[in-house]
Amino acid sequence: MKKSLRIASAALALTLAAGMTMPAFAASSSSFTKSENVYVVMNADGSVQSTTVSEHLYNAGGLSSVTDVSCLTNIQNTESDAAFTQDGEKLVWNTDDTDVYYKGDTDRALPIGAKVTYTLDGTTDSLENLIGKSGHLKITVDLTNYETGTVTVNGKERTIVTPLVTAVGVIFGEDASNLNADHGIVESAAKSNVAAFVCLPGVKDSLSGLLPDDLSAVEDYLQDSVTVEADVENLAAPQIMLAAATSPDALGTDNVFDLDSINELTDGIQQLNDAMSQLMDGASQLEDGVSQLADGTLALLDGASQLNTGAAALNDGLGQLTNGLDTLTSNNDALNSAAQQVADGVLASANSSLMEGGLIDTPMTWDNYQSVIDEVLTMNAKTLAAARKKMVRTIWEQEPSFKDSQLDLALYLSATKTNHDLEAALRLMQKYDPSMICGLIDLLTSAEAKQTVQDELKLQAENSEDIANVRALKTSLSQIQLFVSSVGQYTGGVAAAADGAHSAKDGSAQLADGTKSLYDGVTTLNNGVGQLADGSTRLADGLNQFNEEGISKLTGSLDTDQIHALKTVLDAMTDRLESYTSFAGAPEEASSNVKFVYKTGETVAAATNTAETETTTQSGSFFTRLWERIVNLFKF
Repeated sequence: MKKSLRIASAALALTLAAGMTMPAFAASSSSFTKSENVYVVMNADGSVQSTTVSEHLYNAGGLSSVTDVSCLTNIQNTESDAAFTQDGEKLVWNTDDTDVYYKGDTDRALPIGAKVTYTLDGTTDSLENLIGKSGHLKITVDLTNYETGTVTVNGKERTIVTPLVTAVGVIFGEDASNLNADHGIVESAAKSNVAAFVCLPGVKDSLSGLLPDDLSAVEDYLQDSVTVEADVENLAAPQIMLAAATSPDALGTDNVFDLDSINELTDGIQQLNDAMSQLMDGASQLEDGVSQLADGTLALLDGASQLNTGAAALNDGLGQLTNGLDTLTSNNDALNSAAQQVADGVLASANSSLMEGGLIDTPMTWDNYQSVIDEVLTMNAKTLAAARKKMVRTIWEQEPSFKDSQLDLALYLSATKTNHDLEAALRLMQKYDPSMICGLIDLLTSAEAKQTVQDELKLQAENSEDIANVRALKTSLSQIQLFVSSVGQYTGGVAAAADGAHSAKDGSAQLADGTKSLYDGVTTLNNGVGQLADGSTRLADGLNQFNEEGISKLTGSLDTDQIHALKTVLDAMTDRLESYTSFAGAPEEASSNVKFVYKTGETVAAATNTAETETTTQSGSFFTRLWERIVNLFKF
């Protein structure tokens, strides 16, 4: 798996851990809040051994006569002597305390199921039979999401799930080495080794056939099965841990799927196709026009040559020649004006693009366009400001709209963490919880960090498509200016030829001199037209290649119906997630939240591994220290 995706998975795991240590309640006006922790002890194979639910009720005004709802059995008040009465699933608390903690048992089916298999040197067996053996161990955790429903998409029913974010952790002792975890992270802490994953069980099947090809990388996060491999010596029982978050804030759906931009993206694709078609039509017309001009120039060159070698023969038809040249001369102003109009139109279009992009404030002229563009290419403050706005507005059309400060974070991470990969930096930044982002913002107040952001912004701008287009624009304007100059030379030559023809009437010697000048001028014009013809052909070929290799592939992979179907499914899954706020039950008037914590039963080796991890994380790496926050979730 790509390094950037590994880092993104790690960041998402840490974000989940941070989110699960803070209460997150369903938004509503309520009489009290209810926080629910579901603790599940698993057998080594992932089957459920026992389920215990811990509840925390809170009301600043006290909990006297508060009616709760719970399907739990064997309910015990764990923190006080507060009494309650029970009628079926209704619990009425009779206390002025602001907090009540209680626990109970349940045999309800869990939303996430796990099946754990162990394979040593290619042979699959129970963990009990593998304890104490040595070799290459492969542990596979298959996850099943049982929280399913249906949604109608394009007239057909599709099965979807509640997208519960599930963290999976595996802790080994010093008996394991050379850990490998595809789609996850691996860290070592003293005598322990840990592997962690973040998955969205069932979401891959829910989105089957809806993700465009160019978004296939999203599937790297949609894992229903994770695998850890290690070399073991006298295998001790590893600890398997799972945590499933039901809070939308912990899940971070707004960052993963930018649903609001789908319609805008669809409209933008259509506009892009239309604009590209117009551009290609214009390039084809330009190529045809230049071809006609080249043919005319060659014909004129041939005529001038014959005139130069057959001055005596032309003497009889001198009257016809002067009449023809007079006709050409009468069209000189119109030709020059038309050429200048074409050039001015191109310049106006360039001015519009540069001003709309914020790169210039006043229109360029034919006298100063080179210096103006050169100033833009110096990456001055205006150019960098325009680049910033362009990145915020359009670079990540399928991601949320970023503010300048958020982009500064991404630029900083791109420069320091992802080797100038802005896309990876953006994904990394998106997965941080608010407290981490605040910490990074504090970091950016330093002069060194500000300079890093400025340098990265300059690097991104210098290598952007917009700046490449500005460089190409300078060349294009120079070619247009050469075209206008060549037309001027042509009309000047025609005028000179006309003058020469009239002078020829007074003497064959003057005629010969005039035809020689005409021939030289037309030769120069022919050379210029040939260059222009080559340039227009290259322009047309380049646009065709750009359309085939770039625009067509982009727009062709984004089917409007497919995007709308994807939006329907994501909206339905988001609604299910927001409504899933309790496992054992909660009254409608309460603000509630729930999380699930699974682990395999304690063994001596597993307990030692966990203790070692907790003891050594204080002096470990950044990710190792934060792993302690995940481990703490499983202390029950």
